[in-house]
Amino acid sequence: MADETDTLQMAPLAHSRDFWRLLRDAVVFGVTLAFGGLVFLFVVENGDFWSDPTSNGWWGGRWWWVAVTAGAGLVVGLIRHVLRMPAHVPGLVDELEGEHVEPRSVPGTVAVSTVSLVGGASLGPEAALGSMGGGLGTLVGQRRTDPDMQKATMLTGTAASYGGLLASPIVATLLVLELAKPHRRRFTHVVFGSLVSATVAFAIFYPIAGTTFLGIYEVPSYTFEDWHILAGVGLGLAAAAGALVLAVITGVVRRLVAPLTTKTVVRPVVGGVVFGLVAVALPLTLFTGSDQLETVVGSGSSLGAGFLLVIVLAKMVTFAVCTESGFIGGPFFPMLFIGGTYGYAIHLLVPDIPVALAFSCVFAALPGAIVAAPFSLVLMAALMMDLGALETVPIAVAVLTAYIAVTGSGVLVAMASRRRKAPA
Repeated sequence: MADETDTLQMAPLAHSRDFWRLLRDAVVFGVTLAFGGLVFLFVVENGDFWSDPTSNGWWGGRWWWVAVTAGAGLVVGLIRHVLRMPAHVPGLVDELEGEHVEPRSVPGTVAVSTVSLVGGASLGPEAALGSMGGGLGTLVGQRRTDPDMQKATMLTGTAASYGGLLASPIVATLLVLELAKPHRRRFTHVVFGSLVSATVAFAIFYPIAGTTFLGIYEVPSYTFEDWHILAGVGLGLAAAAGALVLAVITGVVRRLVAPLTTKTVVRPVVGGVVFGLVAVALPLTLFTGSDQLETVVGSGSSLGAGFLLVIVLAKMVTFAVCTESGFIGGPFFPMLFIGGTYGYAIHLLVPDIPVALAFSCVFAALPGAIVAAPFSLVLMAALMMDLGALETVPIAVAVLTAYIAVTGSGVLVAMASRRRKAPA
């Protein structure tokens, strides 16, 4: 009887023409965005003409870097001016929550993001890739008459853009579901469509790129004990404090940059000079932070807790400067760097907390304090550090604690409301 009921519940979906059209589109999205993502990442990674940007220690940079970052800002400003891009474009989270990406904005977003990342901005590649996938999904979805299918198609395209970039198609699908929170009327369509598109993209991306983020951070393993759950609470609170500091720094930078809002070309040039000067003093603040975090994992003990905390604050400043001065890029990779480096510093300050425990918990909890994507962040941390099932428990506790602490404080809500009230 139960089998008959299950069959009846599945029949409408399996027999729906829209459903099979979505799966067809998902395959096309996977193929198209796998190659699109490969080209984008190839350009970004092979535009690297920097001299050892992962140098650790003070003043490990080169003064000519400032000319490069300022030049990148100039190109960004010119692109934005020529394309008449608004001062503030919707971010990754905004696009997913709105389940819409304006297709006409995609070329500008990708172009500015490419220059930003090659120019060393403290941002990630996920904004451009998400814009590509979401824009293609929106464009194809416009041919549908059902609004739910339009939005499901857009989210399916976005998942395809992350299928090759992230550790697995499951992480890409989870991230889309958690950030978009699709209505139950289209939820199942989004699940199947996203899994298909992300899997197809990954199947093409991986053999060509030959690498993923699986196990890239080799932190020493540890034996799980009951007290690690309580440690997860403390690490979550520490991550929440770090997230609030990041929010305050971003708010201060936004106020300082506000007079330049109408200066389309000048604003990113000034921003480029600022984060370039910081990079000369602290080279680990450059770029997305994924490679730089490997340097932290390998040399953290010799760098010391005090220096790592300085790196954390400096990265917060450069991330805020890049975001507010017109550069375009994703927020997740820089925040993961901030969280991982902060967690390593906590281990050095409290050696009784295993490095893998502190590193993984704050790595996921700091972005998790701001963005409601707990499952994605926990799974991402476990895969990137090759952790076992038991080790994910403290991470989940830390992410939950951080999100509740930051949400309950009301600081981020107040800042968001203030920004919405500000004149365009």
